[in-house]
Amino acid sequence: MNLEYVGAKPIVDQHGVDFDRSEPDRYIFIQAVLELIEKIEACHSDSCDGIVDITAYANKHFSSRELAELVKKHCSEKIEEIITEKELRLDTLIKEYKQNVRDNTLLQAEEKEAWLGNIDIMEGYYRQFVQNEVVYECLLDLLAHDLYKKKIKEIIFHLGNNYGFVFSYLQNVLSEHKPPLDADMQIEVKNGKTLGHFYIRHPKKADI
Repeated sequence: MNLEYVGAKPIVDQHGVDFDRSEPDRYIFIQAVLELIEKIEACHSDSCDGIVDITAYANKHFSSRELAELVKKHCSEKIEEIITEKELRLDTLIKEYKQNVRDNTLLQAEEKEAWLGNIDIMEGYYRQFVQNEVVYECLLDLLAHDLYKKKIKEIIFHLGNNYGFVFSYLQNVLSEHKPPLDADMQIEVKNGKTLGHFYIRHPKKADI
């Protein structure tokens, strides 16, 4: 597994390469979600009472190699299997994409050649983009499970370090968790400082 920043999702055609700025490289969120996982996993339910305050957490800046080691620590062998499966599907998609370009009767030969060349140029970039996305999604699933297992009800955080972005993605992951968890994020200004609150509502046990 290799982790490195590449950039936004590429868009390739016969005219060249562009980038979808609405689809950022998930690499930029991996450090934040790993920090959250480490903090949550260190929390003992009887001592934190379901509330985790990470405002005093000293942000660390990990290298790509250190990030990869932390991912392996938390996702174990599962992540390698997921990446391998994704790469096999990606091989098929790229082959089909190239064949669709070759079969496009609306394109001139020069346009097809240009398009296929641009695909080849960006293939490594796109594969890394997808791998970063797979790792990020695996970590979000793990974080959601930890929040449920430890019955975390609230996380207090400073804005910055991409926490807000991670929590916005996490809301959807929690809604699909089994059992599903409802969550929302609120922002407040307290003593001149802006704080974020991420609230998680756990399902209540049914009375029988």
